Amino acid sequence: MAKLEGVILLNSSTAALQIVNVTTGKRIENVTREFNESDINAPVFSNEIMHRALAQVQRFQQLLRDYDVTAVRLYGSEALSQMKNAVYFADQIQNITGLNLSWLNGNQESYYRQLAVRRAQLDGKTLLVDEDVFVLGMSSTRVDLGYFEHDYFKFSQHSSVGPIRLAQTIHDMAVEVTEETALASEFINSKLADFWHMLPPFNAIDRLILLGADTAQRIFLPENKHWVALSKQDIQLVISDLGRLNDQAIIEKYAVDFNDVPFALTEMLLLMNVMQATNVKTVQISDLTVLDGLIVQDVRDDNDIITAARGIADRYMVEENHREIVLTYANQLFDRLKRVHHLGKRDRLLLSIAALVHDVGSFINSQKHYQYSEEILSGIDFHGLSTVEQRMIATIARYHSAETPDSALQGTHEFLPQERLRIAKLAALLRLADALDDSRLQKIDKLSVSIGKEKITVTGQTVANLQLEIYVFRQKASFFETVFGLPIVLKKKGRRS
Repeated sequence: MAKLEGVILLNSSTAALQIVNVTTGKRIENVTREFNESDINAPVFSNEIMHRALAQVQRFQQLLRDYDVTAVRLYGSEALSQMKNAVYFADQIQNITGLNLSWLNGNQESYYRQLAVRRAQLDGKTLLVDEDVFVLGMSSTRVDLGYFEHDYFKFSQHSSVGPIRLAQTIHDMAVEVTEETALASEFINSKLADFWHMLPPFNAIDRLILLGADTAQRIFLPENKHWVALSKQDIQLVISDLGRLNDQAIIEKYAVDFNDVPFALTEMLLLMNVMQATNVKTVQISDLTVLDGLIVQDVRDDNDIITAARGIADRYMVEENHREIVLTYANQLFDRLKRVHHLGKRDRLLLSIAALVHDVGSFINSQKHYQYSEEILSGIDFHGLSTVEQRMIATIARYHSAETPDSALQGTHEFLPQERLRIAKLAALLRLADALDDSRLQKIDKLSVSIGKEKITVTGQTVANLQLEIYVFRQKASFFETVFGLPIVLKKKGRRS
């Protein structure tokens, strides 16, 4: 019997469900229902809307029962989480349906959209082919630009200048001007100037894939089609119409919803700005969603997240040889100490990220750089990580050096007890990995670990002098012993000739 899983995604106006065969990845059902007319100014859910959304989840549960699906994941979008009464909504969902609502941040939404693109087969064609391509995700409050080279993820960058936020500001400014299109275009250029300045290098590209732009999909996507290819000229023609037509004419010509008219022009101008800045000739508009990515199982998922973490380390000029050997040591210690730490696959990923970025604080000052690392990393959005995981990375970086969670509890009080324990375990492992290259000379050629009843012995094979590493390792091992209850020592083993 096929193993089925159901994944539900709630947005501020829609509920969507996909049922997928876990073994084959084939979608069995794909249902989207609207329970609310989008209102860009609504700060809260009314009781009526909350009841409609709840009723829709219950209908989905009935469909899941019909398919005998017991494995169900429920997610809420970032837009939904920003509602002032979102926490009450989540509690009602759990109390009535028994489902736990997990919030996605904008970074995760971008990550899952890009996963969807990588695996997508739309209308019999693969979106990601053997060429370089940009993937632009556009939500109401932000844009995310991902870059792929021959199907391999290279970087992702975002800006909080989504069409709704821009449209609200431009509308207030446009009261005093006559050329709204020119004003909006210039305003968007000014808001994205730093975005383009900070973008990593990329190859010359002809194609951009656009996801999540609801108005663009409504205007351009033919009925019963999942994607369409357009030129800059096609986009410019619509921009001209949106700039000169009144609201009713726009609704009649382009079938745009009444509530979407105020930011239709802004969305098109944002798209044109990206096309011009990246110098692409063609845009492919697709109806792939975050939900399409949530059902994807791709062995390269973690690699994408690690690649993005390397990009952060590069931005803050973290010394490459040291960070990469610390990553190697951290993973080796994690793998060989599994029966001591009892951590999972996701924890290994978090340790890897922390190993790459733990020294970003040296960009400000090498003295107490661990404190600066925490400050920097607390303000960074990590590709594919939840908000809690992002805070965990910052805290692990804080404690990779001299301080410990025991002596500076102010850094961990915001976490649940189990999260604090994971932070302590990962910080203890990162400390040891960092100590193994304290000289920054990458002396150790091979690492082995022996777990005894009374102590753990780490042996570094090398012809170099390890006195500094052994001394620092001994200093940092005290926290490991506190956390895991076993002393750990570093010994040198000479390389055989």
